[in-house]
Amino acid sequence: MQYLGGKSKIRKQVAAFLESVRKPGQVYFEPFVGGGSVLQEIPGERIAADGNEALIAMYCALQAGWVPPDFVSEEEYKYHSCMRNISDPMTAFCGFGVSFAGKWFGGYARSKGMTCYAGISKRSLLKQLPRIADVTFEAKSFTAHSPSGNLVYCDPPYAGTTAYGAFGGFDHDLFWQTMRSWSVNNTIVVSEYTAPSDFICVREFSSQMGLTTAGERPKRTEKLFMHESQADMALI
Repeated sequence: MQYLGGKSKIRKQVAAFLESVRKPGQVYFEPFVGGGSVLQEIPGERIAADGNEALIAMYCALQAGWVPPDFVSEEEYKYHSCMRNISDPMTAFCGFGVSFAGKWFGGYARSKGMTCYAGISKRSLLKQLPRIADVTFEAKSFTAHSPSGNLVYCDPPYAGTTAYGAFGGFDHDLFWQTMRSWSVNNTIVVSEYTAPSDFICVREFSSQMGLTTAGERPKRTEKLFMHESQADMALI
């Protein structure tokens, strides 16, 4: 399913790096699961969370047998945009999967036939489902977690980029302070463009973005950071 800021194009590279720093027996934990692109590539015990309760409700509904629709009309989209029922899986399906560029209720994406956004999102989710069927999903903000002994991959809203719109704002200072705290007894890897000086860039990946209004496809460089106390394990 399309998701603003998703890692679908580099998911295998990111997952391979995560597995390279994963310790034997470590539970994998994602507090910002989003579109779940990296999550689906990780084996073993996994916990995935997100502060967007509607998104987690959709994943849990998929695990329970819910099947997304092939088409969502503009009227249906507007209805779910207005209601924002966090327990209805259609809320997140419309909010991300049927929205322009995968931005949370960023406008109805008009399409038809094989390019229908709802149909594409449906097929993507059903293809993904077998890979996330045994994941434990939790609807919580990252501040509500206290992981211990986990491999933690964080893909938070990036500083200085388009707001996701599902939240009133994101406290980046609090996030990095939390990562410092979690690094004491977890293996922490963060996706971002930039990071505080005590976080070291351990990997870079180039990916091509979508078409701009000028008809161009610019490239962006995604970076993975680890706290300086742990970065040596990734730089060997």
